[in-house]
Amino acid sequence: MNRLYGAAIEQAAARIGEHAGRVLRETEEAPVLLAELLGQPRDRRRALAGSEPRFRLLKLCDQLETASRQAWADDPAAALELAGLAVEIAERLDADRYGEALVEDARALAWAYLGNARRIAGDLDRSEEALARAEAHYRKFETDLLTEAEILGFEASLRNTQGRFAEAATLLDRVLRLYRETGDRHQEGRALILKGMILGDGGDFREAVRHLGAGLHLVDGAAEPRLLLVARHNLAWYLSDDGRHREALAALEPHRQLYLELGNRMDLLRLRWLEGRIALGLGRLDEGEEALGLAREAFLEQGICFDAALVSLDLAMVHARRGDTAGVQRIASEIVPVFQACGVHPEAIAALLLVCQTERITAEFLDRVADYLRRSRRDPELRFEG
Repeated sequence: MNRLYGAAIEQAAARIGEHAGRVLRETEEAPVLLAELLGQPRDRRRALAGSEPRFRLLKLCDQLETASRQAWADDPAAALELAGLAVEIAERLDADRYGEALVEDARALAWAYLGNARRIAGDLDRSEEALARAEAHYRKFETDLLTEAEILGFEASLRNTQGRFAEAATLLDRVLRLYRETGDRHQEGRALILKGMILGDGGDFREAVRHLGAGLHLVDGAAEPRLLLVARHNLAWYLSDDGRHREALAALEPHRQLYLELGNRMDLLRLRWLEGRIALGLGRLDEGEEALGLAREAFLEQGICFDAALVSLDLAMVHARRGDTAGVQRIASEIVPVFQACGVHPEAIAALLLVCQTERITAEFLDRVADYLRRSRRDPELRFEG
């Protein structure tokens, strides 16, 4: 019996050693294969990933997903392609080599990343489809709570983009419970930040500020420095939205270096917009006009119509504070043809035309128009009650 027991221990140790060796080899091979795959012409990558058995590595899926995440902010098209390659490989992983549970988990994650990349690219219907595929793969074994949390987090982001803020917040509560259960403080902080942004998009600025502050205390900035930039930017933004402009300035000032170190062109443009909004809130009208004017021109150059319109309404507010009705009407009239050229739905154009035609324009009225434009971005059928 002792001899049989000893043999069983040796066999188990050999299997563990073999598995560890395979993981080590994959960890070394995956970066080389990733470079080889991405070194191919774009139109050949997917066919190569699907046809060549040497690319069917779990670690390569992980690396493609990481690369997709890194491209979310700067290159949505690349993020979409990388997530698609991860799905191509995950669907061909060998269940005999990895085990069915691990393969289904890998497929769930790959489809979840594809769903999020589609959301970022604006393809919300296909994002929904991919996330449903991710959920179906995960439910076959439900072995990894962190995978479930990541899928739910992506679903929350989709609901937020769709303007379904209450559903998004409920999903984030489930995510938070899962990360607390697993003891992952960084991911818990990340989920708190995401929930703060969802609450802010839904107009609950005080709760948004509270969640963002709590999340910033938990996240590991060294592990994910860009998350710090996004969280601190949104914290200052929602403080300004809540009328706490001095607090917004105090939250922004110590972290300007983050924008220079980590920010892309759009981050710096949004910083300029935020600076203009804070200056406007503090009554520094000339400073606000300059910053908002530069931001508006940059958005127009980039063809980003909605943001250009929102900045224009902030700029119109500067003129409204000065009692310059003609200046307000001029700015509104300038943005109408931009909306028409971009194919924005007629209700949003009608709201701007109303600004052009209204003789007595108040700050409250401009706030209502800006709030309508933000909400109409997610709901094209939304009516403006002028």
